[in-house]
Amino acid sequence: MTTASGHSADLGIDLKQLDEILDGSPVPTFVINLDHCVTHWNRACEFVLGYSAGQMLGTTDQWKPFYPAARPVMADLVVSGELESGVGAYYSNKFRRSTIIPGSYEAEDFFPQMGPAGTWLYFTAAPLRNMAGEVVGAIETLQDISAQRRADEALRREHQILNAMIEHFPSAISVTDSDLRLIKHNQQFRRILDFPETLLDGPTPLEDYIRFNARRGEYGSVDVEAYVAEALARARSATAHCFERVRPDGTVLEIKGSPLPDGGFISSYTDITARKNDEARIMRLLEEQRLIFDNAHVGIVWVRQRRIISCNQRLAEMFLYDDPGQLEGGLTRPFYDSDAQYEKIGNEMYADLESKGAAQSEYEMRRRDGSPVWIMLTGRPLDRGNVTEGSIWVYTDVTTKHQQEAELHLAERVFAHSSEALMITDRSGVIVNINRAFTQITGYERNEVLGQTPRILKSGRHDPAFYAAMWAAVVERGVWEGEVWDRRRNGQVYPKWLSITVVRDAVGEVINYIGCFSDITERKAAQERIQYLAHHDPLTSLPNRVLLRERFNQIMAQARRSGRSIAFMFLDLDHFKRINDSLGHRVGDNLLIAVVKRLRSCLRECDTLSRLGGDEFILILGDIEGREIAARIAEKVIATLAQPFQIGEHTLNTSASLGIVIGPQDGDDFDLLMQKADTAMYASKEQARGTYSFFLPQMDEQAKRRMNLANSLRRALGGNEFSLVYQPQIYADSGRVFGAEALLRWNPQGGPAVSPVEFIPVAEEIGLILPLGEWVINQACEQARRWRDAGLDCRIAVNVSGVQIYRADLVDAVQRAARQAGISPELIQIELTESTLIDDSILVQDVIGALKGIGATVAIDDFGTGYSSLAYLKRFRVDKLKIDRSFIADACVNEESAAMSRAVISIAQSLNMRAIAEGVETAEQLDFIRRAGCNEIQGYYYSRPLAPADFLQFAHVDGGKPR
Repeated sequence: MTTASGHSADLGIDLKQLDEILDGSPVPTFVINLDHCVTHWNRACEFVLGYSAGQMLGTTDQWKPFYPAARPVMADLVVSGELESGVGAYYSNKFRRSTIIPGSYEAEDFFPQMGPAGTWLYFTAAPLRNMAGEVVGAIETLQDISAQRRADEALRREHQILNAMIEHFPSAISVTDSDLRLIKHNQQFRRILDFPETLLDGPTPLEDYIRFNARRGEYGSVDVEAYVAEALARARSATAHCFERVRPDGTVLEIKGSPLPDGGFISSYTDITARKNDEARIMRLLEEQRLIFDNAHVGIVWVRQRRIISCNQRLAEMFLYDDPGQLEGGLTRPFYDSDAQYEKIGNEMYADLESKGAAQSEYEMRRRDGSPVWIMLTGRPLDRGNVTEGSIWVYTDVTTKHQQEAELHLAERVFAHSSEALMITDRSGVIVNINRAFTQITGYERNEVLGQTPRILKSGRHDPAFYAAMWAAVVERGVWEGEVWDRRRNGQVYPKWLSITVVRDAVGEVINYIGCFSDITERKAAQERIQYLAHHDPLTSLPNRVLLRERFNQIMAQARRSGRSIAFMFLDLDHFKRINDSLGHRVGDNLLIAVVKRLRSCLRECDTLSRLGGDEFILILGDIEGREIAARIAEKVIATLAQPFQIGEHTLNTSASLGIVIGPQDGDDFDLLMQKADTAMYASKEQARGTYSFFLPQMDEQAKRRMNLANSLRRALGGNEFSLVYQPQIYADSGRVFGAEALLRWNPQGGPAVSPVEFIPVAEEIGLILPLGEWVINQACEQARRWRDAGLDCRIAVNVSGVQIYRADLVDAVQRAARQAGISPELIQIELTESTLIDDSILVQDVIGALKGIGATVAIDDFGTGYSSLAYLKRFRVDKLKIDRSFIADACVNEESAAMSRAVISIAQSLNMRAIAEGVETAEQLDFIRRAGCNEIQGYYYSRPLAPADFLQFAHVDGGKPR
C-alpha cells in the first residue's frame, strides 16, 4: 500500500496499520483527507479502476475513474458534509444512510464508461476519525455488482413472467384452501369452465362448484348429492392427481391437482389439444433463460496448473467449441499457436500474477479451426500467496480493435496511394499535406505546395461569388462538393470534381480541411457521349424513342400551324430474328445498319427515322398533303428492302411490314399514334408480309382480340385445352395406311374452337411456340408407341415452327421424347416450311443433318408456294416434298397447277426424294396424282383428321377405302 507523503500525516491515525488493512483488502478502497486529496489507494483500486497509486496519490482527481469530467465523489461529499446540507442534490436519489456504520453512506450507480458494457458499482463512504474521534477524512469502498444487478434484473423479469403466466396461462387455474373453499382463479378458469358470476365472486365452497357441474351434466348421469359427497371426501384427503374429463360439449380437459403445504390444493384445467404447443413454448422460454445466464459477453475460465476446471459458454464459442464440456479438464494449450507461444505467454502472465497479483495483456491466439483471434487476457489469482491454487481469467475478444488499427494503417496507405488527389490544410487554409495523386494531377511537387494555400491552383474561370458560396456551404454544412476548373503547374486548365470536408476536434472546433479531387476531363467527355447515347440508338446513331418524341412534338406542332398532315409509320423487318439467331448478332447488326442506309435513301431531309430497338423502326413524314404520299413512300421502302442484302459472305432476303397512321386526323398524341401504327403493322403481317396497311378503326378490335388470344393461350397449355388429331397418309396403289400427320387443335374452355391459322402466329409472337411445340412432339411420340403396342407401325409427321429450329434444341427434344416414349426416332417425321430455308442458314442445314442422324425423316411442307430453289433442296437433302393442296385442288381444271404438281413430283424423283400430295378430295384428283407418278396420298378423299382411337379403327378396318 502506498501513501501520499505530506498528506497522510494530517489524518492523525496509525498509517502503517491503515496501510496493512487496506493493502490486504480485496475490496477496492481509497482514502481522502479534509482537503479532498487522495492519501491511500489500494491494489484492488488499481486493478478494478485501472489507475495506479502513483497516478492518484496526492491528487484531488479521485473522480477520474468514474466520470468523464470533474464531479464530487461520495467521499468528497462525506468530507464536506454536502449530503447533509442538501448541496449534493445530484446524489440525493442515489445515496442512502448506512445502517451499519453511523455517519456513513451507501449507494449504487451505473458508470457507462467503465468496461465494454458499463459497470454497476456498490460503494460506501464513511468519515475517517482519528483517535480523538475527529473527522480527518473519508474512506470509500467499491464493489462491482454488475453480475448481481443482472441477476436481480433477471429475477425481476422471471417474477413478471411468472405473474403473467399465472394470469394469462392457457390453462384454467384454481386454488382451494384447507376449508375447501375456492379462493383464487384466473381468467381462463372463468372462460373454460364458464361458471356463473355468482359462484366466482369471493371465496366459494368447493361443493357449490361440484354441485353446479353435476347438475349440468359435467360428470355424466349421476346422483347429484351422492356425487358431491363422494367428491368432497376425495378432496379432504387429496393427493397429487391427474385425469381427463370429457365435457358435455365434447371438450376434453386434463385436470391436475396438487395438495398445498398448509392444506387445500391447486388445480389446473387444460384443453389437451393445445398442450403440446404449450409445452414447446415453455421449453423455449426455459432455454432462453438458460442462454441469458450462460452467455456473458466475455469468456470466463477457472484455471489450476493451466488446466481448465470450469468455463462459460462464451469462452467455448470464442474458440469455436460447441460447449464448455469440450474444454473442461483439458489444458489451455489449444488456444495457442505453438508450444513455444504457450510456454512464453504462460511464463509472462503467471510471473505477473505472483509479483503484481494481477496480469493483463493482449495476444493473438488460435481458434479451434486455426483462425486467429486477438484476446485481451486478464487474470487474478484465487490466493495471491499461492498462485498454484488457481486463478480466474477473463478472455475479451479484441479482434475488432486490432482490425480497426489495421484499417487505420490501411487508411494511411490509401492516402498515400489513392488515385484521387488528397490535400489537407490547417484551419487557416495553409496546405499541410498532399498525396502522390495530387502531384500527378496538378504537376506540383510536395515541397512546392506545403505552406501555400489552394489559391495557387486557381484558373481564373470562377468569380469571387462562386468561392464565397462554396465556403459558405462548407461552414454551414461541413462539406461541399462540385465541379471546379483549376490550372495545372504547366498552365493547362482542366475540370476536377472537388469535395471539401471539415475536420473538427472533440469540442467542435475546426482543425483541418480535407480536399479530395479527381481529374474529370475524360469523364466529362464520356458524359457528353452518354448524353448523345441518351437520345440516339448506339448501333445506328438514329434518334431513339426519347428524341423521337421530341421530334414528333415539333413536327406535329408545325402541322397544326400549317394545316397539313404527317404520316407516322411503324416498320418491322420480317424474318430478322431468324437471321439474327442463326447467323449471329454481328450479321444481324450489320444487316440493320444496311437497312438504315436504304431507308435514308427513301426519305427527305425533313423526315425523321428512328429505331425503337430490335428490328422496329419509326418513320415520320412531315408536311404532307394526304395518304397518297405516305403510300408512295411506303411502297418505295418495301421495294427497296425487298432487294437482297449482301452481308459479308451471306446473301440475305428480308422484307418489311408497315403500319401507317395519318396525323392529326388519326390523332395528335405520340403514344396514341404509336399504338395505332403498331396495330396497323400487325394487320400487314397477318395479311401478307412485305406490305403496308393504313390504320382503320376496326383494327383496334382485332388488336384486342390478339391480346385476349395471347392471354388465353398462356392458360391453355396448363389447362389441357390442346389436343392432337391425325390425318391418315395412304399408299394409293395398295390402300395401306403408312403414316399420319399430327394436327394441333385448341378448344378453349367455355368457348368455340380456335383455328391454328389464328393462334399459331400469336404463339410464335409471345414465345409460347417452344413449349407448345415440345408438347406436340411428346404427344406424337406417345401416340406412336400406343399404336405400335396395338399392332400399328405408323410414322407420325409433326409440323414445327421456324422459331423451334432457330431458338430451341429441336434435335434433343425429338430424341428425348422418343426415348421417354420407348420408340425409335424413325417413327417421327419433322415437317418444315419453305420459309425456314430462305436464309441459307448453316444452322438449319446442321439441324436437318442431326435429325436424319438420329433416324428421323424431314419433309418440306406446302412445297412450291414459297421461295423454292433446287439449290436449297440439294444443300438440305430432305426426305420428302409435300405438294401444296392449292395445286392439287386446281390440277384437274388448271393446267398451270397440274404442271406445278408434275414438276414437284419430278423434282422429288430426280433428287431421290419422295413426294406426297396433300388435300386430295376427289377421285379425279387421285387419278391425276397417280398418273403423275405420286403414290403417297393425304386428304379428305380417304379421311378427315381423326382422334387416336378412330384412326386406329380406320387403319385396321377402313384403310384404303374412300370415305
